Amino acid sequence: MNIHSAKFKSFLFILVFAINSCGDAAKSKSSASESAEFETAKNQMNADVNALLSSFPPPSEIPYLLMATGSDFDGTAVNEVSKVDDYTREITQSAVNIGIYTTDIGYLISYDKTQSALEYIGACQKLSEAVGVNSVVDLEFMLRFEQNLLNKDSLKTLVDEASNQSNKLLESTGRLDIASLILSGSIVEGLYISTQLIKNYPEDTPAEIRDLILEPLIKVVIDQKEGLDKLVQIVKKFDDNQTLSSLLMDLNKIKMIYDNELIEISTQIASNKGDMMLQSKVLDHLTAEISRIRNSFVQ
Repeated sequence: MNIHSAKFKSFLFILVFAINSCGDAAKSKSSASESAEFETAKNQMNADVNALLSSFPPPSEIPYLLMATGSDFDGTAVNEVSKVDDYTREITQSAVNIGIYTTDIGYLISYDKTQSALEYIGACQKLSEAVGVNSVVDLEFMLRFEQNLLNKDSLKTLVDEASNQSNKLLESTGRLDIASLILSGSIVEGLYISTQLIKNYPEDTPAEIRDLILEPLIKVVIDQKEGLDKLVQIVKKFDDNQTLSSLLMDLNKIKMIYDNELIEISTQIASNKGDMMLQSKVLDHLTAEISRIRNSFVQ
């Protein structure tokens, strides 16, 4: 091999190395850019979800509004506490049923069923351990709840604070999907109890009393549309999560009923003309869909 040939081969080697190095650098730069974009998008999504989660009213609000209508307590509307061990086997079911039981606790407290509410707190403690937020519903919380059994307002405050702390803990650990499932259970249960109270209201009640109770109950149902719309906004952020993606389809079915079938009632309520809303069973479709979704949660 002459010196010119050796130099030429060396030149080719350096050239190929340089080209590959440039390619690797370009790929590295592209990869870093994509990673930065992904991180920015992820941070924005987390910020959006956090903002929406913090905008929801406490879980005791809907139960309190139901009690304020003057409707009687319906013990068949709450989920059975005896099922709790079945829910601890799978984290998504644990999360959804924390939300369901939390709303049930608010409903029980609103009607002074505090001893029963204590049992549901115990169920939430088990589910909290399964989800990993057991530091919120701990022994100290249980003792505080027992010490305030005769003070309904204090109990409601305790439950609302625990719910808020659970959300913050899940947010701080990046588990917004679990926080969204808990919220979903709570929202669906609020709608379920509300619609069941209307569905099961005694038909032999005198018309003037029946209307006096049912009109505000229907308003409570209609007013929950805002919370449902926000929940849909949250859940759609997790399109890569199979459980939440499936849940979104169900939530959108409820949203469509609100946006189409119930728009006239919403207008009547907004115009203070709710006197005609009870002429037909306008909530039958909504009641059936909510019942189907809720039953899939508690099976």
